[in-house]
Amino acid sequence: MGPDHEPDDSPADSSPSSGPEEPYVYTLQSTRRATSPKICRDFVACVLNSVGHEDLVETATACTSELATNAYLHAEGDSLMLRVMIEQPRLRISVYDASTELPTGAYLPAGDRLYGRGLGVVAALADEWGTADGDPTGMYAKGVWFELKTRNGTGA
Repeated sequence: MGPDHEPDDSPADSSPSSGPEEPYVYTLQSTRRATSPKICRDFVACVLNSVGHEDLVETATACTSELATNAYLHAEGDSLMLRVMIEQPRLRISVYDASTELPTGAYLPAGDRLYGRGLGVVAALADEWGTADGDPTGMYAKGVWFELKTRNGTGA
């Protein structure tokens, strides 16, 4: 193979003498469509499986699905951005969209309502969650994020 060939797709191991680990950041731009939640979910699962955080896949994909679904149903604009950042001891996943309107309430409504549970699910499953003004590139008006604790010292 040529000089650009990497024999292993896993992240390079950094030794303790190399200083603090830089975070792993993965970004996905998606059109805002009904398929966006599944594509975002699959992207998160692929990233976490690739960097050794298989233990977080189920919770992270459930929360990602809720945030991406909210962006699809309630946001403005033609696209959304998913950002996965792994920085020990946490994983932060953010979904950015063009709407300036912040989400309302993180609760699980009583009864059989079909809608309104998304942020309640995220609040119940995630260690932390919140909103952000815009994204690092300046393309989107707001983001909604959640964090999960990672295993210290292992994986990415």
